Amino acid sequence: FMKIDHIGYAVRNIDKAKKSFETLGYVFEETIEDRDRNIYIAFGEMDGYRIELVAPISEESPVDMHLSKIGPTPYHICYKSDNIEADIESLTANRYKVLIPLAPAIAFGNKRVVFMYSLAVGLIEIVEEYEMN
Repeated sequence: FMKIDHIGYAVRNIDKAKKSFETLGYVFEETIEDRDRNIYIAFGEMDGYRIELVAPISEESPVDMHLSKIGPTPYHICYKSDNIEADIESLTANRYKVLIPLAPAIAFGNKRVVFMYSLAVGLIEIVEEYEMN
Protein backbone atom coordinates (compact mmCIF):
# COMPACT_ATOMS: atom_id res chain seq x y z
CA PHE A 1 0.00 0.00 0.00
CA MET A 2 1.12 3.54 -0.74
CA LYS A 3 1.59 6.14 2.01
CA ILE A 4 0.08 9.62 1.82
CA ASP A 5 2.69 12.29 1.11
CA HIS A 6 0.55 15.44 1.05
CA ILE A 7 -2.78 17.08 0.23
CA GLY A 8 -2.62 19.50 -2.71
CA TYR A 9 -4.48 22.83 -2.54
CA ALA A 10 -5.18 24.95 -5.61
CA VAL A 11 -4.76 28.62 -4.68
CA ARG A 12 -4.72 31.86 -6.67
CA ASN A 13 -1.94 33.66 -4.77
CA ILE A 14 0.73 31.53 -3.13
CA ASP A 15 1.98 34.25 -0.75
CA LYS A 16 -1.49 35.12 0.57
CA ALA A 17 -2.34 31.42 0.96
CA LYS A 18 0.93 30.75 2.82
CA LYS A 19 0.13 33.55 5.28
CA SER A 20 -3.36 32.17 5.90
CA PHE A 21 -2.03 28.64 6.50
CA GLU A 22 0.78 29.97 8.72
CA THR A 23 -1.98 31.47 10.90
CA LEU A 24 -3.22 27.89 11.37
CA GLY A 25 0.27 26.75 12.41
CA TYR A 26 1.82 25.48 9.16
CA VAL A 27 5.53 26.08 8.52
CA PHE A 28 6.50 26.42 4.85
CA GLU A 29 9.55 25.62 2.78
CA GLU A 30 10.71 28.04 0.09
CA THR A 31 8.35 28.54 -2.83
CA ILE A 32 9.35 26.59 -5.95
CA GLU A 33 8.78 27.92 -9.45
CA ASP A 34 8.00 24.96 -11.74
CA ARG A 35 8.15 26.45 -15.25
CA ASP A 36 7.63 23.01 -16.86
CA ARG A 37 4.19 22.78 -15.20
CA ASN A 38 3.52 26.55 -15.17
CA ILE A 39 2.94 26.62 -11.39
CA TYR A 40 4.31 27.90 -8.12
CA ILE A 41 4.52 25.30 -5.34
CA ALA A 42 5.00 25.65 -1.59
CA PHE A 43 5.08 22.72 0.84
CA GLY A 44 3.91 23.31 4.39
CA GLU A 45 3.89 21.04 7.42
CA MET A 46 2.13 20.94 10.77
CA ASP A 47 2.09 18.03 13.24
CA GLY A 48 3.44 15.64 10.59
CA TYR A 49 0.83 16.59 7.99
CA ARG A 50 2.09 18.02 4.71
CA ILE A 51 0.19 20.23 2.31
CA GLU A 52 1.19 21.52 -1.10
CA LEU A 53 -0.02 24.92 -2.24
CA VAL A 54 -0.21 25.11 -6.03
CA ALA A 55 -0.75 28.48 -7.74
CA PRO A 56 -0.78 29.28 -11.47
CA ILE A 57 2.08 31.22 -13.01
CA SER A 58 -0.22 32.12 -15.92
CA GLU A 59 -3.62 31.21 -17.36
CA GLU A 60 -2.16 28.18 -19.14
CA SER A 61 -1.51 26.53 -15.77
CA PRO A 62 -3.15 23.15 -15.05
CA VAL A 63 -4.74 24.59 -11.87
CA ASP A 64 -6.09 27.75 -13.50
CA MET A 65 -9.19 26.05 -14.93
CA HIS A 66 -9.84 24.39 -11.54
CA LEU A 67 -9.58 27.75 -9.78
CA SER A 68 -11.86 29.48 -12.28
CA LYS A 69 -14.57 26.82 -11.83
CA ILE A 70 -14.33 26.05 -8.09
CA GLY A 71 -11.97 28.53 -6.43
CA PRO A 72 -9.25 27.78 -3.87
CA THR A 73 -9.74 24.26 -2.50
CA PRO A 74 -8.00 20.96 -1.77
CA TYR A 75 -7.94 19.09 -5.07
CA HIS A 76 -5.64 16.09 -4.86
CA ILE A 77 -4.04 13.61 -2.49
CA CYS A 78 -0.47 12.59 -3.29
CA TYR A 79 0.80 9.11 -2.47
CA LYS A 80 4.39 7.86 -2.30
CA SER A 81 5.14 4.73 -4.31
CA ASP A 82 8.13 2.39 -4.13
CA ASN A 83 7.14 0.86 -7.50
CA ILE A 84 5.39 3.56 -9.51
CA GLU A 85 5.05 1.59 -12.77
CA ALA A 86 3.36 -1.32 -10.98
CA ASP A 87 1.05 1.05 -9.08
CA ILE A 88 0.04 2.81 -12.32
CA GLU A 89 -0.67 -0.57 -13.92
CA SER A 90 -2.72 -1.74 -10.93
CA LEU A 91 -4.73 1.48 -10.73
CA THR A 92 -5.34 1.49 -14.49
CA ALA A 93 -6.75 -2.04 -14.17
CA ASN A 94 -9.06 -0.63 -11.48
CA ARG A 95 -10.58 2.12 -13.65
CA TYR A 96 -8.15 4.95 -12.92
CA LYS A 97 -7.05 6.96 -15.95
CA VAL A 98 -3.71 8.71 -16.41
CA LEU A 99 -4.39 12.44 -16.78
CA ILE A 100 -0.83 13.76 -16.69
CA PRO A 101 1.76 11.14 -17.70
CA LEU A 102 4.73 10.06 -15.62
CA ALA A 103 7.41 12.78 -15.71
CA PRO A 104 10.15 14.23 -13.49
CA ALA A 105 9.06 16.96 -11.05
CA ILE A 106 11.38 19.67 -9.74
CA ALA A 107 9.43 19.81 -6.45
CA PHE A 108 10.57 16.24 -5.67
CA GLY A 109 14.20 16.47 -6.76
CA ASN A 110 13.21 15.26 -10.26
CA LYS A 111 11.61 12.07 -8.99
CA ARG A 112 8.79 11.10 -11.36
CA VAL A 113 5.14 11.89 -10.68
CA VAL A 114 1.90 10.91 -12.40
CA PHE A 115 -1.61 12.29 -12.00
CA MET A 116 -4.48 9.83 -12.26
CA TYR A 117 -8.25 10.24 -12.07
CA SER A 118 -11.06 8.03 -10.83
CA LEU A 119 -14.74 8.87 -11.20
CA ALA A 120 -15.22 7.50 -7.67
CA VAL A 121 -12.50 9.49 -5.86
CA GLY A 122 -11.26 12.25 -8.18
CA LEU A 123 -7.66 13.28 -8.77
CA ILE A 124 -4.64 11.63 -7.16
CA GLU A 125 -0.93 12.18 -7.62
CA ILE A 126 1.69 9.47 -7.19
CA VAL A 127 5.36 10.27 -6.61
CA GLU A 128 8.28 7.87 -6.60
CA GLU A 129 9.68 7.27 -3.11
CA TYR A 130 12.07 10.12 -2.24
CA GLU A 131 13.94 11.52 0.75
CA MET A 132 12.51 14.66 2.35
CA ASN A 133 15.02 17.41 3.13
